[in-house]
Amino acid sequence: MPGLLAIPLVLLALLIVVALYGLVVIILTPYVLYVLSAGFLAGLVLALVETTRTYGGLLDPPRARTPRDQFTAVRPRRSSSRHIDYAWSHYAVWQAGYDLWAVVERCHRHVTRSWTSTWRSLPRLPRYHRRYGHNSSDGAGPDGSTRTRTWTVLLAWPVLALPGAGLAGLTVGVVTGVAVLSVVVVAVFVSIWIFGTTVTAGLRVVDRRWRASWHTQTCCTHCYYLVDLPVFACPTTHPSSAPTGSDRHRALRPGMQGLWRRRCGCGTSLPVRQASAGARLTARCPKCDTPLATGTGRATEIRVALFGAPDAGKSTLVDAMVAALAARFPPDRCAVVRWRDERGGPRAVGVTLQAHRAPQRVQVFDAPGRGLVDREICANYGYLDNTRNFVFVLDPLSLPRVREQVAGLPPHLVPIVRVAEHDLVDSYEAVVVGMRYRGVDTSRCRLAIVVSKGDLLSLLPGVAPLRAGSTEIERLLVEQGLDGLLMSANRDFGEVRYFLHGQSDPPSPGPLMWLLRGERALRSEVTSALR
Repeated sequence: MPGLLAIPLVLLALLIVVALYGLVVIILTPYVLYVLSAGFLAGLVLALVETTRTYGGLLDPPRARTPRDQFTAVRPRRSSSRHIDYAWSHYAVWQAGYDLWAVVERCHRHVTRSWTSTWRSLPRLPRYHRRYGHNSSDGAGPDGSTRTRTWTVLLAWPVLALPGAGLAGLTVGVVTGVAVLSVVVVAVFVSIWIFGTTVTAGLRVVDRRWRASWHTQTCCTHCYYLVDLPVFACPTTHPSSAPTGSDRHRALRPGMQGLWRRRCGCGTSLPVRQASAGARLTARCPKCDTPLATGTGRATEIRVALFGAPDAGKSTLVDAMVAALAARFPPDRCAVVRWRDERGGPRAVGVTLQAHRAPQRVQVFDAPGRGLVDREICANYGYLDNTRNFVFVLDPLSLPRVREQVAGLPPHLVPIVRVAEHDLVDSYEAVVVGMRYRGVDTSRCRLAIVVSKGDLLSLLPGVAPLRAGSTEIERLLVEQGLDGLLMSANRDFGEVRYFLHGQSDPPSPGPLMWLLRGERALRSEVTSALR
């Protein structure tokens, strides 16, 4: 009988417990919804606060993309040719993504900490289910603990629904806020990327057209590499802790490191336009790191290359042309710089003319005759392929007929001079044929044929006084059997003129003046002085 009475009592107790649980659920359900909404709003506020603290600069970013990271980063093989200088990139390039990820990490840390602290604050109850279910005397769990929060959750779940709803709302609010923030950040910075890419492309096109119209490309006097984008050195001395080569800016142009100016890793502000950088910074060759002429990047450069047989008189002609050109300008507006290759290669003479907006530089290259008549050595003179103005120096004493007539003159009338022994046709073809073989369109170039040692021609019997640039020089060369050479010159070059050079005082600048007058890139004040 007592066992039969216990069953109804147990059922009654269970019914009372279920009724109480149902009553608590009914009472707490509206509050659960309120707590859920409050948690959702709290999650949104938390996401907004972390966003404000991170993007507002109130907190130091946990990760920053520094110039050292970019400069020393290992790039894929496909992008190995893309060089990134030691300078700060625009915020939208790298740091915006790092800051967004920092907001996500901080919000995740707050939500995880809230769930963990709430769970750990629940009291532990004895493990009665393990004691009776596994015949264990103490009811210890796998971790050795005799208490668990499982019974706490099973017995108090209606009450625990309030903090659970708050935490769930907090989680959903944070996820919603971070998702909205991600969409806004991506939309804003994609717009910035599109705008920046468009402006960068436009500025680069304008800068490229400006450099092409004013012929700002320069030829290195050491390796003869045609420099279109020089390497500019930072004017500030970098510390020894900076990466090697960090003071060299190899891609100083509008881009992700600045549209108008960029900030070097050392903190120095640098211009990104070639015209501005050339006026303030020191330029170097990107191939051999040789310092380039002052004003490289903004100065107009006209290159003139001389070629001819050994002992034809090229060096004398160069000195005469440069002296005559410098005499047309005041000393404060004209500077002559000479470079000589220590390896025995070509020498370069630069004449820099100060114009109103940008300097104008005339670069005259004079290579040794032995190197010019050797096709293998001549192929290493890269300036020949990047020059539009040429001067072919012809020694009249190398012609058999002229040599015989000079030999018949009285010895006291003939000065002692060195005679070019090499064949004239071969000295011409060694340079021009090689250029055409390398793909140079010589039809767009101009050629001045200069007959050197012209003062000796006036001593020959039957030779009328010749005038520089006249057709009489061409007629004389034809009479001497050079009609084939002249025909080749007129076929290879777009324009050919003939000049005479002797020991005149002052020296005649005829060939150089004629070549410079045909250049449209020169400023008006320079061209007016050349007339």
